[in-house]
Amino acid sequence: MLRKGLAAALALGLALCAGASAQQTNSAQRDPLGGNFGALELAPTPRAAAQHQRLFADALSALQPARPGRPDVYLLVAAFWSDPVFENEARQGAAILSRDLGADGRTIVLTGGVGGPGDRTFAPATPFNLNAAIGRIGEMIDPSEDLVVLFLTSHGYPDGGMAIREHNRMQGVLRPVHLRDALADAGIRTRVVIVSSCFAGAFIPPLMNEDTIVFTAAAHNRTSFGCQPTREWTYFGDAFLSQAVGNGAGLVAGFDSATRTIAQWETEQGLTPSQPQKHVGARAAALLSRVERDAR
Repeated sequence: MLRKGLAAALALGLALCAGASAQQTNSAQRDPLGGNFGALELAPTPRAAAQHQRLFADALSALQPARPGRPDVYLLVAAFWSDPVFENEARQGAAILSRDLGADGRTIVLTGGVGGPGDRTFAPATPFNLNAAIGRIGEMIDPSEDLVVLFLTSHGYPDGGMAIREHNRMQGVLRPVHLRDALADAGIRTRVVIVSSCFAGAFIPPLMNEDTIVFTAAAHNRTSFGCQPTREWTYFGDAFLSQAVGNGAGLVAGFDSATRTIAQWETEQGLTPSQPQKHVGARAAALLSRVERDAR
């Protein structure tokens, strides 16, 4: 009974994407956290809790140290919604980005699981784990020479927040200012942020500077598509990471190619254009070009 009543008890009322195609979720509810970063969460079972803790500890301890005198890339991937499409996108996106950016041994993947009980492959994508991973990466890097890449995927709110939902257990929101503040607190200076959700363009204004690149699946007032649970990728993840970057394009050129592909798909299906957005800071672009070249 407790788990069946969780949605009412949490008073968040998160909805599945409209028509099972847009990465949008309802935001017409009061925020019980008062705009702070966190989640309302039921404790997992003791067995699951032990596994969650072990997975996260293993992920942190596996990170290799930065190498002085050369730029290293640290990659953090998080899928915040417990439908299989998001874990699939996180898993496959992490593999592509880690390979193409030379981040093997310096990659963490967090997910919301795949919607039911059972053993997990990745540590949970909770607010605590996200901040702890950002903090640990911040401790390990040399901010003057290393690059941090974040790839985040979930449903999105019209106010630009990303939904955090683990089925019958946890609900919360990651807002753009939460991510901005977390990166600043960790001392992470040069970064690439990839946001796959509806209304993701809202992440650009709080993050944009010359040390930051931001790629988003949609404009701040547009939905994105392809979030059906049975899919391997969202439209944005498929066009950008799977098809463009996965076939050898760099991130900036791959994003430009992906926007054309997505526009074609949306036109063919009569969908309102999602209008993916980017901000490319000059200093971040120079470091990204170098690490992409070194990883080849």
